[in-house]
Amino acid sequence: MSLKILATGDLHIGRCPTRVEPELAARFSCAKMWGSIVDAAIKHNVDVVALSGDVVDQANRFFEATGPLERGLDRLAEAGIETFAVAGNHDHDVLPRVVDAVGPEKLRLLGRGGRWQQATVTRDGKPVLNVHGWSFPSSHYPSSPLADYRLEVDDYVPTLGLLHADLEATGSRYAPVMRPELSRHNVALWLLGHVHRPQLFEDDATPSILYPGSPQAMDPGETGIHGPWLIEITGPRSIEAKQLPLSKVRYESIEVDLTGADSAADAQDRIMQRLGEFHAEAAERRGETEVLSARVQLTGQTAACGQISEFDSALADYDPNVDGLSLRIERTVNDTRPPVDLDELSKRRDAPGSLARTLLSLDASPPDLATASLLRNAHAAMQQAARASTYEPISDDVSPSIDDARDSLRRQAVLLLDALQAQEQPS
Repeated sequence: MSLKILATGDLHIGRCPTRVEPELAARFSCAKMWGSIVDAAIKHNVDVVALSGDVVDQANRFFEATGPLERGLDRLAEAGIETFAVAGNHDHDVLPRVVDAVGPEKLRLLGRGGRWQQATVTRDGKPVLNVHGWSFPSSHYPSSPLADYRLEVDDYVPTLGLLHADLEATGSRYAPVMRPELSRHNVALWLLGHVHRPQLFEDDATPSILYPGSPQAMDPGETGIHGPWLIEITGPRSIEAKQLPLSKVRYESIEVDLTGADSAADAQDRIMQRLGEFHAEAAERRGETEVLSARVQLTGQTAACGQISEFDSALADYDPNVDGLSLRIERTVNDTRPPVDLDELSKRRDAPGSLARTLLSLDASPPDLATASLLRNAHAAMQQAARASTYEPISDDVSPSIDDARDSLRRQAVLLLDALQAQEQPS
């Protein structure tokens, strides 16, 4: 007997996609995605909807989340679909309150207080699926929840493990678990939450592990196809999984190699050609996507390196549409370099030579002492700026890394070197 499950997690109801126009962000909100998930569950006639935590963004989203959740749960219940969930680190305190408000008969929250719990799905009085779940008891949980996993797995009834956890992340504060721990238990599928990038780990010898990812992509760090997953279980260890591409916004990073571009016009032509190719490819496998938000990374050695800033802001106005899929340029990152031999230039004892040595050191591992100090100071300054309350309304909640500082220094050094070299050219 087969059983169909619609699996998702990290809905973060209360949030909206970032780096798109406000009217689009409201139209494609995470609350609206929940409605699309309910539609898909009914359309595909699933037996169960499983939510792997962070259903609600934060405790202050209680009122915003309760209404949409209840409306969707009512429709699922009317269709005879059971809904199970665990709480994650974001909604450890609010999801239990939401369940109490809408009623546990509509949404079964498993594992309250960090205690493993089992629920059973039956057909004609016979068990067809066991669901084992564990919920975050607080915003952080630095130990593996599997240390307390004592539930029995039935050899004849498939088991779904529902858990919000950080896979292969030793030292994480968000319920770190290792794959061998999960593999020791004879479940059909471990459905995990916390990581927003969809990932399916399949192995004939061990249980499958699925991070369904955030169904609605929310920021440029969540690239690629997003949406809930349709799971069909045909036996205790036999599953099939496919993703439903329901996310209305899709974020991508597009690299354009400008090596050999001799002028700004050449660079522009090459950028437009690459964007057109990418747009056409994306339109062919768009799913439900309506907006493609692209971060354009320009690379390579080009004489137009220093001229890119003169036209990159104009790319923000580039808004083509292919078969209903709109392309927006979220940001342009200039990682190009002037066509110079840095090793040869670094032998000079002037400003260009000093910049060449700095660029070579930034690319070295480890950098020299002076560059390492510069890198630490830049990183500290970027982190301080990121924490400033002034930028809190537009923050992506991602603290700048040491690699971000290195990239920023590299870009500034390249632009300065290009300007200095332009001054050396005969007029």
